[in-house]
Amino acid sequence: MSNPPILLLALLATLAVGGCQSMATRPPSPAPAQSKPLPYKSSVTPPREVDADLVFNYLAGEIGAQRGDTGAAYEHLIQAATRAKDPVAAAQAARMGIKLEDMEKAAEATRLWIEYDPNSLPARELATILALRRNDLQAALQQADAVLEISEATGKDGYLQLATVLAGEKLDNKIELMQKLAQKHPDDARAYYALALVASQRKQFQLAHQALDQAIRLKPDWDKPYLLRAQVYSLQGNAKAAEQTLADAARKHPSPILYQAQGQLLMQQKRYDEALEAFKRAARLAPEDTDILSTIGILAIQTKQWELARQTWLKIARIGNFHKQQEAWYFLGQLEELQKHPKEAIGYYRKVTGGRFQQEARLRLAILIGKQGDLDQASKLFREIRLTNPQQATQTFITEAQLYKEAGQLQRAMAVYNEAIAANPDDSDLLYARGLLAADMGDVAQAERDFRAVLDRVPDDTDALNALGYTLADQTNRFEEAYAYVSRAYRQNPDSAAILDSMGWVMYRLGKLDKALEFLRKAAARLQDGEIAAHLGEVLWVSGKRDEARKVWQQALEFAPDNPKLKRTIQRFE
Repeated sequence: MSNPPILLLALLATLAVGGCQSMATRPPSPAPAQSKPLPYKSSVTPPREVDADLVFNYLAGEIGAQRGDTGAAYEHLIQAATRAKDPVAAAQAARMGIKLEDMEKAAEATRLWIEYDPNSLPARELATILALRRNDLQAALQQADAVLEISEATGKDGYLQLATVLAGEKLDNKIELMQKLAQKHPDDARAYYALALVASQRKQFQLAHQALDQAIRLKPDWDKPYLLRAQVYSLQGNAKAAEQTLADAARKHPSPILYQAQGQLLMQQKRYDEALEAFKRAARLAPEDTDILSTIGILAIQTKQWELARQTWLKIARIGNFHKQQEAWYFLGQLEELQKHPKEAIGYYRKVTGGRFQQEARLRLAILIGKQGDLDQASKLFREIRLTNPQQATQTFITEAQLYKEAGQLQRAMAVYNEAIAANPDDSDLLYARGLLAADMGDVAQAERDFRAVLDRVPDDTDALNALGYTLADQTNRFEEAYAYVSRAYRQNPDSAAILDSMGWVMYRLGKLDKALEFLRKAAARLQDGEIAAHLGEVLWVSGKRDEARKVWQQALEFAPDNPKLKRTIQRFE
């Protein structure tokens, strides 16, 4: 069995594309600064005095909601809303009506909510949805018009407001509603953009493209229609058209947003060099946008453009806010670590005192200090990390033990695992890791106990099956039993290089050299690994293919020069 190497870091993650959120009822909030007077006036006058019945209904409604008695909560809240002319109580009652799936109750509460607060966007949005649910398109259009008017007065895009709240509704008549709004406002590009958004949500892609044509015709320098068109093409599975859309739009109407979108699309296709160029063009238009610069910094590391990466992260550290600065220190540490400059990396990791990379920076700091030879200081740091981040304790224990193992201090590594398992006796990850170490130390009994403990909890655990089978094949003469475990793992994951390696080694121990070579060649083709190369070379040598064995070992020494298994195997046969 060969364990695949742990990656230093996952540099790239798919960047999320902004989507629409479903609407949830909520009480009115203070209106934002507005450019126009609000369009609706309320004629409702709340009572001057609060009587005992009103207080009771408020309290009973609140208690009912807390206890899950939604029906009682609704009745008390609707009474409180009616008596006090209170939009907040009406909004809460509407929420209870929706929870009860009683659209009549929800509609009545929403009607009162609008009566008491006619300029409430949430109330109008909910009224629009409820009208669509009962297929009353005329009422929905009336409420949608109110959303547009209120939004216009408060400086918002009402069409986008509607498209956003309708996103969670699986109703085809919402498309008809947006079409009617676009017909009423034929010169407003926002109306067609919102129509395209709603149409794409219902997978009516031809209609979406037609609406986007209109939006672009009315406002050709507006970014959003091009971005949405690229999304629609992606939803249709036409990545080439999506890419071309963004490229054409960015060429005609250069903007940071378009170049960013182009770069994100290229990143999703793992075309990192091209993505980097797109983000560099975005940065030329927005030179102090730290989000754009951060992506450039990550892509530059990914493409090994070290100086560009260094200058970019130093710039972010200079101009960014606290969190961006902390991010910059972390990635500068990563940059130096990747270039095998551990002292410089340690210096940068020490600067990370907050932010989302703080724990990872502290972990890398502990590892590098340990690799520099100060294992006691590393141990102290590992303990501090476990105290401040107990949810990551298991991985921290494993990382610390692995550090000691690589330093040749196997007993110290075992002591870490024993301490960890004493505190977490049912942790399968720790048991599995200790089993691997025990196998490396030649303690087959301990390894077998740990692997079987994992299998007692998860009988089909592929890694434990593979590890137990390999250990039995490698260090005992229980070859048939070993084959039974490894073959179970192989049936579950036939493409795993580690399991293919184990299958090859079991076959070798059973004397089936041709089958052993078949599995080991497949393993070597899937993963460059010193232990796999050691096994393949040994079987080739024993099979009389000594020149090929030497070639395999020589190539392996180039990518795994310090692998102990490889070096021991070569010494045994050469």
